Amino acid sequence: MKIVHIQQYFNEKMGYQENIFPYYQKKLGHDVVLITSTRSNGFNNDPRVKKEGEFIENGFKVKRINIFNEFKDRFVVFKKLYEYLEAEKPDYIYHHGVNSPSLRTASIYKKNNPNVFLAVDNHSDLNIAARNKLWKVFYYNLLWKNIIAKYDKYIDLYFGVTPARCVFLEEELGINREKIRLLPIGADVDNVKASISKKEFLEKYNIDRNCLLITHGGKITPEKQNDRIIEAFLRLKDRNVRLIIFGLIKDKRVQELIKNDDRIIFLGWLNREDTLTVLKYSDVGIWNTQHTTLLEDCVAVGLPMILRYYGSTCHLIDDTGLFLYDGSIREIQDKLQLIINNDNILNQFKDKAHNIRDLLSYENIAKESIKYYYSTDYNDIHKKFMSIVYSDENYKNFRVMDRS
Repeated sequence: MKIVHIQQYFNEKMGYQENIFPYYQKKLGHDVVLITSTRSNGFNNDPRVKKEGEFIENGFKVKRINIFNEFKDRFVVFKKLYEYLEAEKPDYIYHHGVNSPSLRTASIYKKNNPNVFLAVDNHSDLNIAARNKLWKVFYYNLLWKNIIAKYDKYIDLYFGVTPARCVFLEEELGINREKIRLLPIGADVDNVKASISKKEFLEKYNIDRNCLLITHGGKITPEKQNDRIIEAFLRLKDRNVRLIIFGLIKDKRVQELIKNDDRIIFLGWLNREDTLTVLKYSDVGIWNTQHTTLLEDCVAVGLPMILRYYGSTCHLIDDTGLFLYDGSIREIQDKLQLIINNDNILNQFKDKAHNIRDLLSYENIAKESIKYYYSTDYNDIHKKFMSIVYSDENYKNFRVMDRS
């Protein structure tokens, strides 16, 4: 089967869905091409403007094509996208994102080639994409809701990449619930090799092998309330505990707090291989606010997690960690202390990690994406994680967490 992905921005050698998901579809024996723009997001000072042309990423072909213009970090306006689709002759178009002009192009191609399967995924939820109410109403509820309605008849399925993003499709963009499926961001199980041994890792950072390692990482900004994790950690009295922090800090308070305790180890920005090494050798990961793809990396390495419960994390713990519900310093402290005081709890979580890892592996998600080509009936992932057991849509902070 020929599968063409359409992606607005592409950042090479990163751990995002668009870097990994096509690899697993190709691994299943399909011919996979990703069409993207001559733009990246410019992470870690990488130049944003790229050359037009082709290259290989994780074994699949990427084609960068020119653009007319862009709404920076939201979407681009491609040049000649329709012509590229005609040249590729896809059986299956996987369009990343519901709010970009290329959705119109893909829909017109589907109209003219009705045997093509057109799927569109959604990465927006109220917690990260629509915090401003006026913006939400204008951009999502009016502009894109009406654009999508015009082309909806050409779209076979909409994939939410978390339960909350399935709900967003229905409640904010007016999509019929019967056309929405959960096809989550996955765990890259094939590529979780550590760059060094655990012994070398501990020696490199002068960590005693008897220490409990708590890890947290990503883009550290004031709105993510990362300082609460550090303040909770500072209240812990156990000297055989270390807090490993990695990523880019854009919060002066956090920069000051990490200087207050020699048990805190700050590693700075890490490449993907080193990030996976940290996660693999840690004992527990903690993220107290919004979803990050690091959480799926934790699933891939079998790392127990402490996560804030809401609609974009509710499917990532299945007897493999603990949820935070108010995200207060006290609650974080209590959950960390619970783990410190109970030696066996992490082992119990790790013993069950393979179940959720296998279900949320990108290989399994790639298989489900292909199953939907043949039948749009609900598959296992959707049936399990969209149930009330995991996705409690009546919970007050399911859609938007309380950051107070």
